[in-house]
Amino acid sequence: MTTAIVTDSTTSLPEGVVERPDVRVVPLTFGFGPDETYTDKVDLSNAEFYEKLKTSSRFPTTSQPSAGAFVEAYESLSAYDDVLVLTLSSKLSGTYGSALSAAGMVERHVEVIDTKTAEMGSGLILLEALRVADEGGGFEDVKGAVEEAVRRCGIYFAVGTLEYLEKSGRIGRAQRLLGTALDIRPVLRLEDGEVVPHKRARGRKRQMAAIVDDVKPLVESGRQIAYGQVNAPDALDDLMKALGNRGRFVAEIGGVVGSHVGPGAYGVAYL
Repeated sequence: MTTAIVTDSTTSLPEGVVERPDVRVVPLTFGFGPDETYTDKVDLSNAEFYEKLKTSSRFPTTSQPSAGAFVEAYESLSAYDDVLVLTLSSKLSGTYGSALSAAGMVERHVEVIDTKTAEMGSGLILLEALRVADEGGGFEDVKGAVEEAVRRCGIYFAVGTLEYLEKSGRIGRAQRLLGTALDIRPVLRLEDGEVVPHKRARGRKRQMAAIVDDVKPLVESGRQIAYGQVNAPDALDDLMKALGNRGRFVAEIGGVVGSHVGPGAYGVAYL
């Protein structure tokens, strides 16, 4: 057997992928103070997390996995010749650094790639890796497909407020949108792994229309897409309908990324 894939918990995955023997997921954690720490997408349901986010007097902090957690994942894949690791953007988390450090601690071939994205974006990239592996591709084929997917992948997402990105320190170049006029709602994107402003719209309907205008041509040209939402199922339903209900999968964003973008966020990734 050749290539196994390791990723972190901020990668959105369709049902059945986590159960594959050639896939491991290393979780991040988040906490509401030092005595209240949770494993991402494990310890709390999304509904419980967002209720706590709304009611807690503390803003949550997030933590990257330890290098030891990655070492454990690498060593659990001894049946495979090579391990390819896909992490969320290194500009959003130190997870890439932990994975890289761990690669130097094991006596086997492990390579780490920064996907420069997260959630449904890194999910699409991982599915591309698995597609090539399942078709019999060797390690270099899988790695090459991932590197090409990283170049092609993009995310557009809408937020109800920039408050959460600002508090978490992940606001990036969207910082300049703070303090804009009432009901101006930004559409953001990830560019080279960093949050940047894409468009500004007045009101929720125009905000969604701005996403649809950019994504619909991609869908019609055959590009793969996937959706994600943070306690915003109705908005996501409207977005999916506007895009013809076409897409690889739909993700409920977990606590780590959700604490950064806040309730009401939704978006679409493309590859």
